[in-house]
Amino acid sequence: MNRLMAYSTLALVAVSFGLFSFLLPAEDKGNPTTSLLWKIEKTGIKHPSYLFGTMHLIEKEYFYFPETLEKIVKKSDLLVMEIAGVSNQAEAMKYVVLNEGSFFDYFSKEQTDTILTWAKAKMGLDESTFRTTFSKFKPFIVIQTATQLQFMGKTESYELTFEKLATKYQLKMAGLETIADQMGIFDNLTKSQQAEMVMAGIRDEQKTNEMTRKMQQMYARQRIDSLYSFIHAEGGVLAEEQNAFLDQRNRNWIPQIKEMVANGKAFIAVGAGHLGGENGVIRLLEKEGYKLTPVRF
Repeated sequence: MNRLMAYSTLALVAVSFGLFSFLLPAEDKGNPTTSLLWKIEKTGIKHPSYLFGTMHLIEKEYFYFPETLEKIVKKSDLLVMEIAGVSNQAEAMKYVVLNEGSFFDYFSKEQTDTILTWAKAKMGLDESTFRTTFSKFKPFIVIQTATQLQFMGKTESYELTFEKLATKYQLKMAGLETIADQMGIFDNLTKSQQAEMVMAGIRDEQKTNEMTRKMQQMYARQRIDSLYSFIHAEGGVLAEEQNAFLDQRNRNWIPQIKEMVANGKAFIAVGAGHLGGENGVIRLLEKEGYKLTPVRF
């Protein structure tokens, strides 16, 4: 269980779901209409702030972090992420362990047999080892761990990169949520919903990998509304609980963001799935009178 555990929300969404260019498509090269990076301005606020969409789990070939982006971060007074740092592993672990009962209480016998067969094939764990290892963990940890094993050595992290820059340039850091807030989203799901998220992740590995690839390609093309629509269209627990996973969280962040950008130059980095759509951070800020402009970088 490594430091990326605290960023499990969108990473788990990516699990439960050729050649490309890191440049914007041809129609956007002059004045982009979509981007991962947005300038935030408002009359009466002296300096602009920036909003950036990350992908919490991303393969190295899709990871794009040019020097121009680092320069913008460097000039900021405050670096804001969903969670302000994840260096305290012990704190994160408190929220992934069951207070009572067992991991296996969430699943039928047939589902348990499927999970044990899958764990042997994909994780190399026999039934006894798997039961000993995971019996006291919350269900989503199985998918999170398997994903980390699958992509071990193949991924980069925007969040950890931003943390390193904050240390390098001695930037103040702030979080829009706590680890408890994010883990609470899963805790509020029913047992059957939590079980379904696990089963959906292991039923069709080929489909899961194809969905992840498509999401990464949309991200690389900086198509935030397309990414939002794709996540929603895939259905499942995420679509059922969209308000909890995305919309309500976006609304909760707006008062905090307003205060942060009023007090100085803030660089705000959140999952790209939170940017697009009518209830996304961009449109919510626009409704509050802010001007958001897509930025090439």
